[in-house]
Amino acid sequence: MVGRFLLYLAVFTASYAVKAELYVFPAPSPEATTHTLNTEITLYEEQTLSAIEQKNIDLLIKDTYQTLDKSNTTSALSEINRRFEGTLPAWLYSAIKRCEAWFNRTEGNISCRNGELYNYWEEYIQGKHDLSRREVRRLARVARIAEVNFNDDNSVAFASPIQWDLSEFAASLAVERIANYLTSLNIRSYHISAQGLETHASNQGFSWQGTVAQEAVTQTGRTTDAVSNQSTIAYIRPWQRPVLSTSKLASLEKGVLSHSDGWPSAKFQAISVADNAFEAMLLAHFSATKTAQQAMELVNANPSLALKLIDENGRVFTSNTYTARTSGDSSGENKAEKNGHAISLDITLPLFDIADYRGPYVSVWVSDEKNRLVKSLALRGTSERWLAELRTWWRRVGRKNEGLVDGFAGATKKNAPLHIKWDGLDDFGKSANSASLILHVEVAREHGGRSYEKIPFTFDSLSSPITVTGTDEIASITLSLMN
Repeated sequence: MVGRFLLYLAVFTASYAVKAELYVFPAPSPEATTHTLNTEITLYEEQTLSAIEQKNIDLLIKDTYQTLDKSNTTSALSEINRRFEGTLPAWLYSAIKRCEAWFNRTEGNISCRNGELYNYWEEYIQGKHDLSRREVRRLARVARIAEVNFNDDNSVAFASPIQWDLSEFAASLAVERIANYLTSLNIRSYHISAQGLETHASNQGFSWQGTVAQEAVTQTGRTTDAVSNQSTIAYIRPWQRPVLSTSKLASLEKGVLSHSDGWPSAKFQAISVADNAFEAMLLAHFSATKTAQQAMELVNANPSLALKLIDENGRVFTSNTYTARTSGDSSGENKAEKNGHAISLDITLPLFDIADYRGPYVSVWVSDEKNRLVKSLALRGTSERWLAELRTWWRRVGRKNEGLVDGFAGATKKNAPLHIKWDGLDDFGKSANSASLILHVEVAREHGGRSYEKIPFTFDSLSSPITVTGTDEIASITLSLMN
């Protein structure tokens, strides 16, 4: 399966004109090319590519697609899939090894091992068999539990259920290889922009504009550091894309294929930022299929990543790093923090000396004075039966927002404290500029008690932190402005 990129030129928004050099790969031709990536590279600051350098980029793109094409029986990927071992080109070895790192980091929820699963889906859309959820789950499982061994000589050996398949990430790998090549040429200011799979790459100094319109991400700006590292952004709108498509057919089912259970999911638009295109797309795939809290916990633990999620109702979730990474602020400071509208929230839960202690269900949200929801901040617990025991939250928020539980809830975690950063934006990404707000914290525990605290506040009132001592299931709550 070959993704096709329809690309557009990034334009500077500075008040002065900046010369830009545009290159198209491959050169326009009436002949269709099977293994290629139609792309545009924009260079700034009077930089140019020689004819040989352009030819090298063209060959690099074709090589990426040919190597990852499962029908290309002579490729290194096809060869190791037949033999279950072999030596790979350095870039492909690195990609598979990084994908395995994500496999381990996400407990199998991101994988490049699922070639047999993708073959099964392809045969299904060709009409060769019916679709069985039990079978796709089995195929995902047998690949997930198989062993893989990497060696220093770029060789890999693995158990027979595994078939490597990186076709979903071919475009992002091509973009990454282009970016690396430009860096090797000491190209200081570039932009590689893609609309089809929504992958963009540029030097780190570029300003990423935080809006996504139609099916495109617009990025403008320019580098401020000649030796800065590359950054990329990837974008997926899962409910608008078939689970799998070939050059002739596409599945009627929509969504992103979950690598852990083999079934399509379409929880979120995912806009992800990483240091390279491949990992940005890995993050986008993971985040489109998991709950918001699962995705944000992963991203917030890794400063090199940033993420914005939007559900079908327009509800927005952002990682702690997203605004700083997309604001174009070279200092890395969050704009909301500068405006005094970023809040840090710490909630501690008591430790009970109980043999059968079970993690509590927790809900944290902000409302206005009329109890209208402004922002959902945290929801621990996935069982609707017990979430309903969060009675205040359920009555005011939960039962009115059916998609919130499925897309936002996360697992319970014993008595682990909650540390939450809120950028001052409401559930739909707009400024929560109400003069008076209320923070709500509710905790309920199976075979335990229920506690609920509410704290009225304004942004201006947080010049000094507010600390409240709770009772029973809540130990303390501290609300403060982020410095």
